[in-house]
Amino acid sequence: MYSFSEEYYKITGADKQKEIEFHYIKKWLPKGYSPLRGIARVFLLFFVLFSALMRTNYDTIHIHEHLPTFFLFIPLLKIRRKKLVWTLHDVELYRTDSGIIGRLQLLFRKVVSQPNIVSRFADIIFVHAYSLREHLITKGIDKNKIHVIRHFDYRFLLEFEKQKIANTHDIEWSDYVLFFGSIAPWKGIETLLDSVKIVRNKIGEKFCLVIAGTPYEAYKQVPFFQNFTEDDYKCIKIIDSYISSSEIPNLIRNCAFLVLPYDFSSRFSVSGVIPLAYTFAKPVVVSNVPSLSEYVEDGKTGLIFDIGNSNMLADCIRDLVIDKSKCVEMGNNSYVKITTEMSLESCSAQINDMYNNIKNVT
Repeated sequence: MYSFSEEYYKITGADKQKEIEFHYIKKWLPKGYSPLRGIARVFLLFFVLFSALMRTNYDTIHIHEHLPTFFLFIPLLKIRRKKLVWTLHDVELYRTDSGIIGRLQLLFRKVVSQPNIVSRFADIIFVHAYSLREHLITKGIDKNKIHVIRHFDYRFLLEFEKQKIANTHDIEWSDYVLFFGSIAPWKGIETLLDSVKIVRNKIGEKFCLVIAGTPYEAYKQVPFFQNFTEDDYKCIKIIDSYISSSEIPNLIRNCAFLVLPYDFSSRFSVSGVIPLAYTFAKPVVVSNVPSLSEYVEDGKTGLIFDIGNSNMLADCIRDLVIDKSKCVEMGNNSYVKITTEMSLESCSAQINDMYNNIKNVT
């Protein structure tokens, strides 16, 4: 298996399986980001993929996301009668910079990924939400080959709780509200910060917020905090750096609940933050972006508010901050949901069934 992530496979012990050969692509590619490094990464990735696809001991290849240059290998796969499975976390490509740089970045990504070509020749396409399936159908993709597989649990992270690992991001609070993930404008940060001021006016210093994650370049260009006073900062802690897997359990376990205030531009993607929260028995507050809200049972595993409505978000936050028993009950419900409807075992069984089905199709 060729993967960008060495860490997760080692944590789960999957790399010890004799029938699977693991190769970690990331360590062969240039570190850091610049236009030249980006081009170099594409060319190096091409040769790594070529080496992988020339192997004869496979009948199905499963790729994830918009893998650059992969579309060039489709004729080779078809000649050799290999089956192609494609998992899409984001069904549309995004840009991470603003202005002309962002537009050029998006154009480059589309040119080197060619999602329309890959989707046309894929035998199976997996997405993580029904709304994403409907979007692909509207783009002319055969609905019979698009299948929904829920984003499964993160139980492997629970192993870190059994280990005493130093945490470089210690937080003096407990029961804080947590925003976790990439810090980017389309994640609804401004809506969240507007709601913070509203909540503080209503319940004072009982409320504190932690924003943790790697910032996108565009994040630096948006004055999220321009209306915040020194007093406002007393209830906010920002960790704008990489959070390692070993630090995630402590960060999630000590919060009261997680908030995902994503805006409408996030409608073509799902978030692993929801199953992450459920794994640690935490409820979520999410905007009604379809691909997010279909993961949440409103009033049972979390609360749903209207996109961009900071007053409604503030009400949701206040309700869960004040009513801790309700928050705990929702968290317990979320854990039941992740271990039944969204468990690794149930999702893997669905994927295996689809593998077996396409093997029998000539």
